[in-house]
Amino acid sequence: MPRRRANTKKLLPEAAEVYELTTPSHTENLEVIRNFTFHLGRKAGLDEMALMDIAVAVEEACVNAIKHGHHNDESKPLRLQIKIDKQKLTVLVKDRGLGFDPEQRDGQKAQDLLITPRSNGRGILMMKMLMDEVHFETGNGKGTRVRLVKYLTPPQQKNFH
Repeated sequence: MPRRRANTKKLLPEAAEVYELTTPSHTENLEVIRNFTFHLGRKAGLDEMALMDIAVAVEEACVNAIKHGHHNDESKPLRLQIKIDKQKLTVLVKDRGLGFDPEQRDGQKAQDLLITPRSNGRGILMMKMLMDEVHFETGNGKGTRVRLVKYLTPPQQKNFH
């Protein structure tokens, strides 16, 4: 399936623009996060389909951080950073959980995840399907950083890390 691209409506400045949002770790804040993401995606010139891709991927990363990273502990902040430059929109979702081993997830087959009845476990697959790049940084109890990238123009190559 071809990737959804931006219909660039304006020229972005040479330097990247960086925006941050910090919220308590609670799913009630997902609407605020979604609105933040939509607003900045529109500012970057993304079309509605690309905005939906980003919104779903960001929400999934946030739900994972809230449920698995912070175990629904509202005292732990959920941090988002959105960076917009001429080539891409990058979303960084950071939690303070124990982290996980993304390599364990790489061996999962998409078909098995989709046909096996389950209520969870498909989030990373969805992020990878919706975004141009997905990267995980985790370890040593310092939390997890999920970096989601959507190119405003077609990417040179697709990376899954």
